[in-house]
Amino acid sequence: MFDLNVVTDFVREWGYIAVFIGSLFEGEVILITASALAALGYLDLTKVFFVSLFTTVFADQFLFFLGYKLGTDWLIKRLPKLEPARAKVFKLLHTMDIFFIFAFRFVYGIRTISPLIIGSAKIQPRRFVIFNMLSGLCWASAGCFIGYVGADVIMDGKFDSMPAMLALSILLAIVAAVIYLARKVRE
Repeated sequence: MFDLNVVTDFVREWGYIAVFIGSLFEGEVILITASALAALGYLDLTKVFFVSLFTTVFADQFLFFLGYKLGTDWLIKRLPKLEPARAKVFKLLHTMDIFFIFAFRFVYGIRTISPLIIGSAKIQPRRFVIFNMLSGLCWASAGCFIGYVGADVIMDGKFDSMPAMLALSILLAIVAAVIYLARKVRE
């Protein structure tokens, strides 16, 4: 099972390296934990933001260009369990194009393979770069904001403050977008 204490200890001990590693993959928990630790004075929020932003954008750009040059057949031959995910991503990409390129990093379970598949679909690199940067900016901003404000609100006990309401609104918007995307996948 998932143990938040292990994640907290990992981020506290490894700091920005933990943020880097978490941001390479589906690292929302690491990002939010690091931001909460920044609110507690263990890390610097600006550094957490820039490390997570740079790492997530760079990793997805690398995977995109890998998919663009090599396709995904080589990966599916080695890992056939990824075929259903590849089929879902192709379908989403062709039905929601720009929205999917922007939103894939917020969808658990397909985030890491999505840039490979988007690249193999020969989407214009410039288009991917722009939406990947915008998406990375939103992802890093939302994660840092939610973690930092969440820790600050819990410490102060002021759940009715403006930052708490804003954090809750952002969280609800992300949940609504994920639910919408999940419904589109089922259709």
